[in-house]
Amino acid sequence: MIVNVDRSSVAMGDDIYPHDEAVDLSESSTIAEAVASLRVRGYLPTIAGGRATWLLEVNGRPAAVIAQQWPEPKFAVDPSDTLGSFGGPVSLMFKYRAQIDPDDLYSTLSGD
Repeated sequence: MIVNVDRSSVAMGDDIYPHDEAVDLSESSTIAEAVASLRVRGYLPTIAGGRATWLLEVNGRPAAVIAQQWPEPKFAVDPSDTLGSFGGPVSLMFKYRAQIDPDDLYSTLSGD
């Protein structure tokens, strides 16, 4: 299935290039697998200082917090949900949240 992927810019120079792309992923891929695949290929840029925080939205709904300093994302949805379970088309938007504390952002998402 084609998944629409986009992300916020991290700096003025980063605004020069478009970040949206259509990615072909299996409908049976989990949201966790999709995020891992995008991270491995470097879709989310790293920043100096090593503390970038990202909010992932799936079809406009908050789904996870990804932090440059964390080895794994923290999901607000079941990470084993398949892409197909979100209905089509699927859109993944990574919103850059600068260097805010990712634990605070996750607590807000999860209601803790």
